Amino acid sequence: MSTNKSLFIRIFLIFLFFVIIYQQWNSSLTDDVPNFFSQHIRRSINRSHYPKEAFVTFTNSRPQYLELLDVLLDSIHLFSKRPVIIFSIDFDLIINFTRHPRVTIKRISQKNCGPTIFACKLLAIVSSELNYGIQLDIDSVVNYNIDLLFDMLHVWPYNLPLAPKHPDDPKNYRFYMEQNKVKYRTVPYMHASFVWTYRAYPFIRHVLTLMQHGAFMGANYDETAMNVMLWKAKTNHTLCKYDPYGPLYLEKYEKPQKSPACLPYCDGVYLVFHGQKDSLISKNILERLYKLGPNRPFVQTPQGVKWFNDTNVTCCHPSATRPSPLHPLLCEYDKFNMT
Repeated sequence: MSTNKSLFIRIFLIFLFFVIIYQQWNSSLTDDVPNFFSQHIRRSINRSHYPKEAFVTFTNSRPQYLELLDVLLDSIHLFSKRPVIIFSIDFDLIINFTRHPRVTIKRISQKNCGPTIFACKLLAIVSSELNYGIQLDIDSVVNYNIDLLFDMLHVWPYNLPLAPKHPDDPKNYRFYMEQNKVKYRTVPYMHASFVWTYRAYPFIRHVLTLMQHGAFMGANYDETAMNVMLWKAKTNHTLCKYDPYGPLYLEKYEKPQKSPACLPYCDGVYLVFHGQKDSLISKNILERLYKLGPNRPFVQTPQGVKWFNDTNVTCCHPSATRPSPLHPLLCEYDKFNMT
């Protein structure tokens, strides 16, 4: 009896030994996932073809959003050379890879975003692990010259993300400024279309963590959070307004206007048409952009729509101190100080 028991123990120990060896071997083949990833979103990712720079977007499974996503992907594949990473929230996204071959799909869970879905934008950015990233909402259509944003990121040397000046300041953030001991704005209010480099991840992770713990649950959520925390960090750059409201501004791009006809929005670049909630409107915008072709000026100024290589052309709002010497899409503020 004791001999059988001893044999059983030996067999069990040998089995346990091989299980441990197998687990170690298997983990050595699994891609590393950074510590800031929640256990709920850890997945094996094939890093051999994973992009270093890309567009990033996210969606849930609502049919309306998936239809908008298709048009966004069409525009990226027409007008850009870069790939796109899509974060699906709590569902397995199916993509036509013949039609959209430059897509990578990753899945996240809304419970990891925190109390609001708006923080999923920040979770997608952090989870992308890109060196250079351009975040796009799915109700967007990109235009020719969109890759200028990536060119700009390659010369951006600072550890903060960037966003375009918002055309209409909502002025609903005073409570959050006081809560975070921010006395004044260092730049104008920015739209929640974020671009970043690898240097900005500590900042974005910090804002995401705040939102995951229930901060900024009001006003404009992630947009308010990023603005307030960027002011707190004393940021002094914005991007030109590059993502105008599509249904209104496409006609202004098709039929360029000078001041005063273009007022109050005589500054910016037509790189993204954003905000249309209907895929049929997005499709119409895409078709019209394609017909207009690439040989069309896209910098809105008070003197009309120009090229960047025209003399003294800038897309910056008059409130900027100067166009940044780093890149024409960047606007620099020495002293904004507007409370």
